[in-house]
Amino acid sequence: MDLHSKGKRARALLDRGQLDQAIDLYRQLCRETHTIEPEYDSWLRGLAEAFSRVSRPREAAYIYLYLQHFDDAAVLLDQQQSLHRARVLQQQQRYHAAAELYQRADKLVLAAICYEKAGDDERASSPERARAAFASARDCWDQLRGSPRLRSFLYEEALVYFNLGACCLKLSDDSGSAHLVTAQRLLEEAADAFETAGRRERAFDCYQILLELGRRSGAFENLAEGFINCVRILKEDNLKYYALQYYEDFLREANQRREYQAAASLYREAAEYCRRTGMIYDGYYLKASAETWTRAAEKAQGDGAAAEMAENCYLAAVECENAVGDYQAVGKAYRCLARLDLAQKKRERYARIAARYIGVSCGREVEPFPEYLRQPHAYPEIWYMDLMEWEHGGDPEAVCAAVVGDMRYPDVVRRRALNVMLVLLEGGGQTAAGLAMIAEGLGDLQIYPVLSPLEALFEHEDVRVQRGVMRALRFLFFKRTFTVLARGLESMDTLVKESAIEALGRLHFNHAFDPLVRIFRESQDTEVRATALESLGHIPSLEVGDFLVEVLRHEQEPLRGTARRLLLSFDNRDFFPILRQQVEMESEPARSELIDILRLVGIHVVPGG
Repeated sequence: MDLHSKGKRARALLDRGQLDQAIDLYRQLCRETHTIEPEYDSWLRGLAEAFSRVSRPREAAYIYLYLQHFDDAAVLLDQQQSLHRARVLQQQQRYHAAAELYQRADKLVLAAICYEKAGDDERASSPERARAAFASARDCWDQLRGSPRLRSFLYEEALVYFNLGACCLKLSDDSGSAHLVTAQRLLEEAADAFETAGRRERAFDCYQILLELGRRSGAFENLAEGFINCVRILKEDNLKYYALQYYEDFLREANQRREYQAAASLYREAAEYCRRTGMIYDGYYLKASAETWTRAAEKAQGDGAAAEMAENCYLAAVECENAVGDYQAVGKAYRCLARLDLAQKKRERYARIAARYIGVSCGREVEPFPEYLRQPHAYPEIWYMDLMEWEHGGDPEAVCAAVVGDMRYPDVVRRRALNVMLVLLEGGGQTAAGLAMIAEGLGDLQIYPVLSPLEALFEHEDVRVQRGVMRALRFLFFKRTFTVLARGLESMDTLVKESAIEALGRLHFNHAFDPLVRIFRESQDTEVRATALESLGHIPSLEVGDFLVEVLRHEQEPLRGTARRLLLSFDNRDFFPILRQQVEMESEPARSELIDILRLVGIHVVPGG
């Protein structure tokens, strides 16, 4: 029976009052989450009607939430189901009403966030109501600050202080600055701890919040610390274009604040990064650095600074202009130097040099920087999101409920979240088999928020649940995925370990390099090491090429053979010219093998040359 016929059959069963059969058939249809059938929403409406008629209001309410029929959802949920009602009201953007219900349910993070959003919405229309909402949010954050549970979570404690401080500033509360100082200290401590533990992705979160703290407080030092460390981590993870986006965002912020010396130095750093990684924008960044050094010199003169400060800025501009061959600009810079209030001999020297550049060329055209990389993008509100995760405590229902009605997710993701939610509401989480199915369903969502409930589910003693978690990880391409995957790889249960190894073989993406290398180096299991190596071979970065050569040098068979095969099929042709330069310094037998690999990929090496 095709889907259209099944839909007609389900509707007929519903109309005849055969509700259980209608529900079963509608559930089958709604599991077809990839379908482009226009009837999908009508199937959901039929399923919601059937659930309502068999007195299952929560299931019906979440279907209506998916459909954005908020009033239909709310009317099904009585006052005893305040948490479910709050979720509906939040998605409906009735933030104040949602906040009150969350507060009643002791969900203080969600309550504070909704109070703040209510305040933001009411700022223009009713400043008094907005102030009252922010005051309620401040009370929630302050109450959380004293929570004993928070004391063992350094990062989350930092987030509470950050949100409390930011909320106080909205109320012109003098304590806000002190709370933000505490947040800064805790974030720096948390970032150090994460980096020491090899969890750079979590340190990255800390630095993102530091730069947001700088934005809100106006402290350029915090903004700079956040951006510079974010760029550093993105570089280390070989996320080149993300690194450029962060460079561009920081440069825009620095220029807006007239921090020209910082901006000029950063342009030069970005130029060097582009040159080193083979991107074509080094000329653009060098010219921008020169122009910004010139602005820095003009600002120094306008501010009445010592002439030597402007001199240093102009000389830095000259260095950049020379690098791109813009000799007209070099001459102009020397003419500016000759006019500074410097010693007579210096001025005369600069004037003589400027004269040499009369009539010279303006240099080569540089590749323009693409606008799509320059566009400002909204950073995720991780100061909210990570605290919500902490408050949810690994509850899959809370995660799915947040996704079902959120139109920012694609329909297929919201549909899958709804299907998992229905299993949970039916009591599917009461058995190990049900929890295993829920775990796999969470993995199908392929979104970051499901990692927390999967980590919690792996703590279950039943290996069927642990196996379900490992199977879910196959689709979660995040560095954090490896935290729980590593535990599965060490499992004493054969099937759990097999599922973990299968997931390991699928998790190859650019910033998986570090965790995959760590697994390869630390594991004592031959199959685990071989699978990690295979995954590494699918990442086309220069770091992976170097690592494969390292394996060829130092490991035994069969890993050496695997590394050789992966090098022959390596999907980054820029690596092989670099390898050719290094090969003569190799010792045998690696040298002969590498020469053979280079020959097979079309690069000739003269032995002994």
